[in-house]
Amino acid sequence: MAEITESSLKTAIKNGQFERAYYFYGKDIAAVEAYAKKIASKAVDKDNETCNLHSFDGKSFDIDTFSDACEALPFFADYICCMVCDLNAEGLTADTIKRLTEIVSDLPETTILVFYYTSVDVTDGKKYPTAKNKKLMDAVSKVGGVCNFALKSPAALAKEIMAKASKAGCGISKEAAEFLAVQCSCNTLLIENELHKLTSYAEGNEITTDIIRELSPRQIETTTFDLAKAICRMDRRTALRLLNDLTEEKIEPISILYAVTGNMVDLYRARAAISCRKTPANVKEDFGYPKNMLFRVDNAFRDVQKIPMPHLRNCMRILADTDAAMKSSRTDNQILLEEAIVKMLSYGGKSYA
Repeated sequence: MAEITESSLKTAIKNGQFERAYYFYGKDIAAVEAYAKKIASKAVDKDNETCNLHSFDGKSFDIDTFSDACEALPFFADYICCMVCDLNAEGLTADTIKRLTEIVSDLPETTILVFYYTSVDVTDGKKYPTAKNKKLMDAVSKVGGVCNFALKSPAALAKEIMAKASKAGCGISKEAAEFLAVQCSCNTLLIENELHKLTSYAEGNEITTDIIRELSPRQIETTTFDLAKAICRMDRRTALRLLNDLTEEKIEPISILYAVTGNMVDLYRARAAISCRKTPANVKEDFGYPKNMLFRVDNAFRDVQKIPMPHLRNCMRILADTDAAMKSSRTDNQILLEEAIVKMLSYGGKSYA
């Protein structure tokens, strides 16, 4: 069956149509865990969980115990369900992987097996899964389905946020819902937590952007974009305030530097595209922005209109020099970061706001 979509998976679970094995991974950790639990609860009645639901922790995985569980017959039920959380195949021997893939390929029809990942990155930060994890994924795909739960776009998340708010007896506009999604960096787990807090606070009333701004702390990506924008506009007061906010949150200086650099790159690309009469769509396609990050390009085009290219080039140069200094100098990284911000804010001595 190989790759499956979230929508088709949702329909299949609702109808009780199960594959023999599943492999769930991706950046949307909340969705990964939610769908793993949906399969378990749908396949095994709560009264029969003791005998028919077997959970395994990837950090203490025992292949023999796992094999016995997969081969067991269901007790007064239709299925045995085996759940394996965070099993990183890179930590397994070649013999264990071979045996594991053999078990997966020969599962009884009464066994449903789910591998799901909430704290292990099977791609190791790359675009595709690592070699050993790919072997396990391929074995699952031959008898079942693999689903990569990528982060959704703010527009897509807004629909879900509005539906959940309505279910909780509160109203929220599309604009406010998208604002919350961006504020939470499109992370559904964060959105879920924040929405629960917001609906409790609103008590049946409208959840406005002002309420979200007051109660939901911005993620580093949101704050650092505003910081990069303030630097480009030579808005010293706003830039230094945002830097202070990030520092008070005890975020590492190098993390702030990387985040600001990434957002500055978005602005630089937008400025270069405008100079060449290119559109946001061109930038999104040429640089392969994922769906949940397309809004960054739109925001960059919106905010870079009056920013001169020489200023952006100077900022990129300062950020690159600071990155090198943080990795080679004995000077405190916080001091290096503050010096970089001040240097970028000193270019030309004028505001572009």
